[in-house]
Amino acid sequence: MQVYVNIDGGSRGNPGPAAAAFVLQNSRGEVLASKGKFLGPGLTNNFAEWSALEGAVNALAYLAGRYGLIEAEIRADSELVVEQFNRRYKIRAPALQEIARRVRQRLQDNPKLKIRLVHIPRNDNKLADAIVNQELDAWEKRNCNTADPI
Repeated sequence: MQVYVNIDGGSRGNPGPAAAAFVLQNSRGEVLASKGKFLGPGLTNNFAEWSALEGAVNALAYLAGRYGLIEAEIRADSELVVEQFNRRYKIRAPALQEIARRVRQRLQDNPKLKIRLVHIPRNDNKLADAIVNQELDAWEKRNCNTADPI
């Protein structure tokens, strides 16, 4: 099965509240699944982007275990994460090294899952970006501190 996955992560403030998302589509562009997750406050954009990749790989590993061979093109608008994953740039932050280790281990443990991570322009990543912003907006709404009226 050939699928396409758009991933995105974002942090408001960098560091700040962060969220991650992925959108899984078939070869006709039909959305098969999507997921967003609020990650917490005080996190970086790069952490959010790596978390989106990890979430997508975990979902794809599940599908490969259930349905057999999955060939996925994962699309990210973070050139940094794409280059780090493809080992062209070093990953310096220990937290990101740990996420990368888990992602690579998950891929190694799932031989029926083949992925290719590619960079796309931000404008081509609107669905995943919208989910990230929905998660961040919902968190801000839940945590909005309003002053008591006098």
